[in-house]
Amino acid sequence: ATAEDAGGDWEDVSGLSKKEQKRQDKRLADEEEARMISAMTKKAIPGMGPASGNIPGMAPAKGASSQDIDARLKSVGSAATAALRAEAEEAAKKAANSTSVTINVPEAKIGVLIGPKGSTIKMIQEKSGVTRIDTSGEVFTIMGPPQAVAMAEHAIRELLEKGYTSMAFEDFREELIPLHPSVFPDLIGKQGCVIKALKTELGVEISIPEVPKNAAPGKKFKVSVAGSIAAVEKGKQVVLDIAMFGHSEATHPGVSHAEIEVPDWQYRFLIGKAGSELRHIQNNYKVKVNIPRDHSACQNVVVVGLEGDVERAQVYIEKVLWNAENQSKGRDREDKTIGDGYTEEPEEDWMKAYMYKR
Repeated sequence: ATAEDAGGDWEDVSGLSKKEQKRQDKRLADEEEARMISAMTKKAIPGMGPASGNIPGMAPAKGASSQDIDARLKSVGSAATAALRAEAEEAAKKAANSTSVTINVPEAKIGVLIGPKGSTIKMIQEKSGVTRIDTSGEVFTIMGPPQAVAMAEHAIRELLEKGYTSMAFEDFREELIPLHPSVFPDLIGKQGCVIKALKTELGVEISIPEVPKNAAPGKKFKVSVAGSIAAVEKGKQVVLDIAMFGHSEATHPGVSHAEIEVPDWQYRFLIGKAGSELRHIQNNYKVKVNIPRDHSACQNVVVVGLEGDVERAQVYIEKVLWNAENQSKGRDREDKTIGDGYTEEPEEDWMKAYMYKR
């Protein structure tokens, strides 16, 4: 007969009944739990003193009672709970002393704010002390203590408005120079070459304001030169030189200029028919000729270019002016043919500013 026929539940391998097997499994589990408790009591909790007279890092004395072990486990649990509570309180304090601000950033300005490899935004975060600056999309979110957030916000708004921030300089200074918009192309240069040279060679930031379409003809606008104190002093002088003569050694190495005093009534001879004489001088001698207007910083005619080209152009201009000066006096000077072949032509709008009015 089989074991089942005998009416008993027996395991084929162990020879134990199912009830006996369960009791054995429970006993083994209890022994394993006791070993784990004993192992825990042998570990010290950082920052805690001895518990129940035991030395930190050592197990309870041999023959320690179950009450000693329970007390040890309770002390461990209390320390962990206290540490968690302290962390939660610290986080709550930080949250209570934290604020956030969002700033809308045009897509074209995102690169300016972030900087090469994130250098600008990292600088703002480090110097202001904010917790975080989220730069996802066209909305920047600044988070941290209120005072730090205010500093970071000011720096970002400066970058949006001017293209630079005072936070980037240890001894910051800013100079505002009133200039007529006619100077702005010379300050910028072809493809921005002049304004880039000001930044790389002198370490200054230049901000040129936008000019309204309905601005008064003679109105001046303030150009900002910013950076360290020493750099701004040099940068300011360079800007003034460019406004006066159209160049500076710092931004136009090897370029020179010559000033020529020309009476107003002779401008027409220097300009020529529809500007033909002026174009001839500039193209033939590889120079730029600046004829002054009422708002010009320099009220003389200025010839700008390489030294040899300027000298040759100056000789030619003086010849043209001598011919104009030595024409027949009185009305004949305007009515007769000019000695170099030019006759008086109808005025064009752009020429009116240079015409001599009787």
